[in-house]
Amino acid sequence: EIPGRPHGEVIKAVETRLVFYHSILGCLLTSTGKTLPKWGSDQDEVSCNSNYHQFDDRQHVWNVENIYYPKLPNATFSHLAPSFLSRFVELHRVMLDINAALKPKEGEVTSQPWEWPLDYQGQWFCSATKKRVYMLGNPIIFWTNLACLAFFPVLYAWDAFKERRKHMEPAKWKRARGTTVSACGWLFLGWFLHYAPFWCMGRVAYFHHYFPAFLFSCMLSAVIISYAALAFSAMLPELLGPVAYHTVIGGALAGAVCSFYIFSPLVYGMEGPPASDPSSAFRHLLWLESWQF
Repeated sequence: EIPGRPHGEVIKAVETRLVFYHSILGCLLTSTGKTLPKWGSDQDEVSCNSNYHQFDDRQHVWNVENIYYPKLPNATFSHLAPSFLSRFVELHRVMLDINAALKPKEGEVTSQPWEWPLDYQGQWFCSATKKRVYMLGNPIIFWTNLACLAFFPVLYAWDAFKERRKHMEPAKWKRARGTTVSACGWLFLGWFLHYAPFWCMGRVAYFHHYFPAFLFSCMLSAVIISYAALAFSAMLPELLGPVAYHTVIGGALAGAVCSFYIFSPLVYGMEGPPASDPSSAFRHLLWLESWQF
């Protein structure tokens, strides 16, 4: 029958929404939302459900896509083609539905979005072979990024305060701070747009989902460190300013390279006992108990 329409109305391909009611069993043909195994060609599972009120309308409302009948003239569906906006909305709705249905595989280590900026827990890439690979990232960079993300609102508020009070200062420093705040604002927005949606998703989440947002936080940190070095050098005598600036930048780069070298065994493969074992060669790298290498 056609819901909400009089009995006997003509059924049209694609346009008409139908429900299939079993008059004897008193149930509706319903999609369970599950996928059949390989023997079912990965098709959607259907059943005749008498408790169809518990399901979404989309699970028991159907339409006929094609009608094959030699006495009917051929027809075109071009006038039924959805608009760009309709396709855009439908595509994202389908992606959200598919993502919400994803479940972790047996033995997989999942994580929560709040853990990612803290580098609270890594992710095993390979743990069953002789060389174990653990994706943790560089904790020094992660924690530096977190500090810079927290510092940006302070810098933004300070810049807004100075602008509102019409603070007098050299044009070059005002311009440098304005450029820094503008660049950091866009980078902070990029980080937020790539990170915040995971708080609203019901799907299973992994550590590597943070990496697109992580790139934006790294760029934001570089801008803030550069501005901090410039501000620090401005407080020193003219001869020492450039030396101090390059020293700060060089120290930041050296710290990133050094910390990468220290944690590189996690990426290139570990052998021997796990870090939780007192005799492990990687015991000194176990800075947090939540790390599981």
